[in-house]
Amino acid sequence: MKNILVATDFSNNAYNALFFTTELFKRRKCNFYLLNTYTELTKLISQKVGAGTRRSLIEQLSDESAEGLNEVYHRIHLDQDNPLHQFKTLSRNGHFAEIANESIEHYEIDLLVMGHKGMAEVENTFMGSVVSKAIDEVLECPILIVPKEIEFRIPGEVAFATDYRHQYDAGLLNPMIELAGICDASVRIVHINEEERLSRLQKTNLNTLKAYLAGIDHSVHWMPDFSDKSKVIQTFVEELNIELLAMIKYQHGLFYQLIREPVLQKLIFSLDIPFLVMPAGNSGA
Repeated sequence: MKNILVATDFSNNAYNALFFTTELFKRRKCNFYLLNTYTELTKLISQKVGAGTRRSLIEQLSDESAEGLNEVYHRIHLDQDNPLHQFKTLSRNGHFAEIANESIEHYEIDLLVMGHKGMAEVENTFMGSVVSKAIDEVLECPILIVPKEIEFRIPGEVAFATDYRHQYDAGLLNPMIELAGICDASVRIVHINEEERLSRLQKTNLNTLKAYLAGIDHSVHWMPDFSDKSKVIQTFVEELNIELLAMIKYQHGLFYQLIREPVLQKLIFSLDIPFLVMPAGNSGA
């Protein structure tokens, strides 16, 4: 049984991410936990407040959260009548990343799913969006980010961007390998040539990576090192018709080079394909 946590703010983007994921795992037994969080800063869905009411803002937000989750619950049941899937709702008062981490531990979550609104999600600063904060602060769970209202199609081509500077193991790669297996997809390993040749450690790590992917159709690709690495990855995605991008979230390495650079911060929000972020765990140094 797979446990999947799906964040929702009751937008079409969030529902599309939920629908996309139910389709992706339609042949797997899954528990879907539909999570909505709110704080005093959350905007009320309904602006109607009865005269003389003594109810607090938090009470109103709690009611709206529960009502919204109930609507999503019934909608997905109408759209996806799959006996392999069970849905549960979680309404929580608190900041999303903190609640998400608690839920991941409590419900033994295997995957966190989030939708995003495209470039509007970024709003001037990368770390200002809910999605990017989740990437930065949700530590022990892979995150699948589904673009704005993307139509579902089974990903046949998966790109794995890496610099070969860290050791791989089955646990690190399992989220990507599992998705590739479910979709019968090919994995295209992409490396940006920042050096003239690979070090001995990088060569060893590349060989280890290829061994883990032995049961999956895969290939290795080398891309020139442009000053704007986002363009390198975007070019690769377009040229090979990539339908899902995957990376490991190391504290040091290509992933954090990408999200710390101003232009690259917007990469995941400009791509129209899902983005899988895999935690490095104890290998994140």
